Amino acid sequence: MSLRDRLFSSSGSAVPDAGSGHEGVLLLIGNPNVGKSALFNRLTGGSATVSNYPGTTVDVTRGSLIADHQAREVIDVPGAYSLEPRDAAEEVAARIVGEYSGAVALVVLDATRIERGLYLLLQVLERRMKTAVAINMIDAARAKGVLVDTGALQHLLGLPVVTTAATTGEGIKDLVGILHKAQVADLDAVRDRIAGKTPPPPGKPPGLRRVREVRMTALSMDERWSLADAIAARTVRTGVFRRTLSDVLGDLTISPLTGIPVAFAVLYAFWSVFSSFAGDLVTDGFMVKLFDAHWLPWLQSVWPDPQSILYFLFVGDPAAENCFEVFGVLTSGLFVSIGVVLPAVFIFYLTMTVLEDSGYLPRLAVLADTLLHRIGLHGYAVVPMILGLGCNVPAITATRILETDKQRFMMMTLIAIFIPCGAQLGIMLAVIPEFVGLVILTLLVGFALFGFAFNRLLPGENPEILIDVPPYRRPMLENVSRKMKIRTMGFLREAIPFVLLGVLLVNVLYLLGVIGWLSSALAPLFVLWFGVPPETVGPLVAAFLRKDLAVAQLSTIPMTAYQMFASVILVSIYFPCVATFVMLLKEGWKFLGGAMLALMIVVFLYGGLIHLAGMLLGVA
Repeated sequence: MSLRDRLFSSSGSAVPDAGSGHEGVLLLIGNPNVGKSALFNRLTGGSATVSNYPGTTVDVTRGSLIADHQAREVIDVPGAYSLEPRDAAEEVAARIVGEYSGAVALVVLDATRIERGLYLLLQVLERRMKTAVAINMIDAARAKGVLVDTGALQHLLGLPVVTTAATTGEGIKDLVGILHKAQVADLDAVRDRIAGKTPPPPGKPPGLRRVREVRMTALSMDERWSLADAIAARTVRTGVFRRTLSDVLGDLTISPLTGIPVAFAVLYAFWSVFSSFAGDLVTDGFMVKLFDAHWLPWLQSVWPDPQSILYFLFVGDPAAENCFEVFGVLTSGLFVSIGVVLPAVFIFYLTMTVLEDSGYLPRLAVLADTLLHRIGLHGYAVVPMILGLGCNVPAITATRILETDKQRFMMMTLIAIFIPCGAQLGIMLAVIPEFVGLVILTLLVGFALFGFAFNRLLPGENPEILIDVPPYRRPMLENVSRKMKIRTMGFLREAIPFVLLGVLLVNVLYLLGVIGWLSSALAPLFVLWFGVPPETVGPLVAAFLRKDLAVAQLSTIPMTAYQMFASVILVSIYFPCVATFVMLLKEGWKFLGGAMLALMIVVFLYGGLIHLAGMLLGVA
């Protein structure tokens, strides 16, 4: 291979110069599940700002660190296994490393399996960045009998190396102390040390040394793995393995015989906490009383002229006695946002964060893999499914962890149709608590049936993947708090404007007579095919903006218990909310058009099937 070919292989572009600025920036780089976020909190004190990387939906966390009388910006780079991108997170990681070529790279390795991180470390070194290495989770390595010779590793790499345990704070002071010692590694010297050769003196001869540096700045994949294996073989030793309670729990929760019952227990506990806290304690026990007994009467008393258009739009029906029925922007809109959505989203994200940080979610993915493979998906598809129970928007983004366009299209479409968001679930708990379980079961059956059909009808492959299962860890309060703040505030910034806009638009449509006209035009279809009252057209219009608002509106329409059940199902599988629609549009017109076509077919078939089942059972 020519010198030019070597220079541009792997990365696809010339390697940037290490002196190109950003000297005051520290990049935390590492594989997923190596404890980067915990280290970030230790270094920055937990204060952080989070924003999407420009042009993407991938979050990047930034904070600040003062060390050696120098302020540094700290960037938590999205977890990546390689800087040759295979998904959105790795693409952002590669772009950040390229953009901040003059920054200090702190590469974080998992002490229990450093060979995986060494591959990524070598890619960072190819880019000639000043680098330091943190061997994190050293406490877990000791418990497993894994011994890392940091002196040997430091000698082979020619870089400062420290061991840390971010969960306990071990080694953090030493880590801060080595940052100013970060340096550019000589990959030729690394290979010479591994081979037992003595590297040539620095700078002699300069011409030859420059050629050697350029030659080694672009390794092939096989060369990286060979170097990583050789480094690991010389620095890692396996001692006496001490089996811990974490290991026992890890085995129990990943084995199908015991893991599946545990998974059902975990999900049941999750749902019990969700419904008890969000529905019973906060919404019914506090928010309903606050809004119905205080906010609504006060607003009705101070707003002038109950017969005016503005009163109808912003306060609602003057004869209504509760915030579900009044349906004004400042009454039902605020009640749904603060009284229903906020408690539901808060408890959902809290539970999900604890499961994520503890290491249980990957085990759940392993258990779900067998079932999801039957509809052409793999275990990690359970992650966007669970995220969708909080909000479909991040769930659509999370489908990027899937391998093929076919799998991503299937998952996005199934989420948009069959996975109710946390806000919608919260409203269901408030207005139809006795039917929530049956509604979810019906949606899951539809998910499985149409997932199987999509897998059979759509072209494309379903490749196998390996699921990385990290050891169990104790969730850190700082990590949980930071993620809760970021996720909850982000959701509210997106949800509240759409809720208020949804109420306003529906009220305007009522005033203009549009809802009445649609009800008359579509009444035969709704009554004869779906078996629901014609008045449900109004909530279906509202569902485009917020499905939780649509469910709230259904509670004000006189209908039988079965009609309420069928109407809620219809709202759930009907056109996605506008935020989800926009996310589908961002994925491309092809994805959006296909998803909308599939949605119309599913609504017609599944809605009619539910009506038929009701008639056969004698309840429709």
